Amino acid sequence: MIETLERLISKYHNLGIIKAEELLLSPKDAISLANELEQRGILILGVDLWYYIDDKIAEDTRSLDLSEVTDVKTSARLAREFISDRLPKRTAFVSFVLEEDQSFL
Repeated sequence: MIETLERLISKYHNLGIIKAEELLLSPKDAISLANELEQRGILILGVDLWYYIDDKIAEDTRSLDLSEVTDVKTSARLAREFISDRLPKRTAFVSFVLEEDQSFL
């Protein structure tokens, strides 16, 4: 699974930026990544949000905790719904916490 994850990271790396060892993506790209994670059976444990303060990027405390969800399809659906429908207006980027403790996603 690590090799699959590394391939996905390299695919999306050019679309985002790295901050605090996490890959920050636009909401649109994060939804695409959520689809690919689901297809590969990788569980999403959380969705972290990021926003600009002047020219700096800060993490928003209003993240989505999916750590109690054990079904890959359910976690991906909930992550996509959160990103599509419930992001705070100031959100510029999204990152994922995954089951393999790959916090840089």
